[in-house]
Amino acid sequence: MTRNIIAIFLFCLTLTACGQTNDSDTIIDLTIDPSIKKEVEKHIESSKELDMFKDKMQVYLNSGFIESYQNDSLIFSSAKQEGKAPFKSFYLWKGDTLTIDGAFGLFGGVGFGIDIYKNKATLYHMLSSDDFPSYAYKENDSLIFRLEVPCTDTKIILSEIPDSTKKQIIYGYVEFKSGNYFASSGSADGQEILPRQKLRNNMKLYFKSGKLDF
Repeated sequence: MTRNIIAIFLFCLTLTACGQTNDSDTIIDLTIDPSIKKEVEKHIESSKELDMFKDKMQVYLNSGFIESYQNDSLIFSSAKQEGKAPFKSFYLWKGDTLTIDGAFGLFGGVGFGIDIYKNKATLYHMLSSDDFPSYAYKENDSLIFRLEVPCTDTKIILSEIPDSTKKQIIYGYVEFKSGNYFASSGSADGQEILPRQKLRNNMKLYFKSGKLDF
């Protein structure tokens, strides 16, 4: 009788082990879905004028949903806009961290950044200026060239995690609501024009990225 109970117990343990899944490859706040490629291709298109950049990064025409707020009032929405604008995107590995950037604009830009480290993905709103520092996290902070604004209501989908030893094209989708940040209103006679603008953006974007070629 005792032998039968032990046998049943060991059998149940075997069933339990078979039913368990290995979550070691699961990345928090990220979904892997190879089928996202088909949806991305509906939203982007190539442009001969942008082919000059293709040896360094992926640059193409892209559409996206964007809502911009100034002092918490909606000042722009792409909901009724048509057409596509130049968009650049790339990924690179920094040690164990995979970084993916995507932005409207050829020099500087407005878009997103993703950092994936071990089993956690972080999405932020990325703003980058080219000629002079234009952005600040707080109203009285010094202006800087690149801002990485924390976001809420985030969603990240990637077709795959690229191999760090290869050059690949990956596809993805992001959506987010950014926190507030501040932007310069410009300058005159070497002095910043005040006040600064308090801004935030909501975005939904499809993209493709290639490994950055320095």
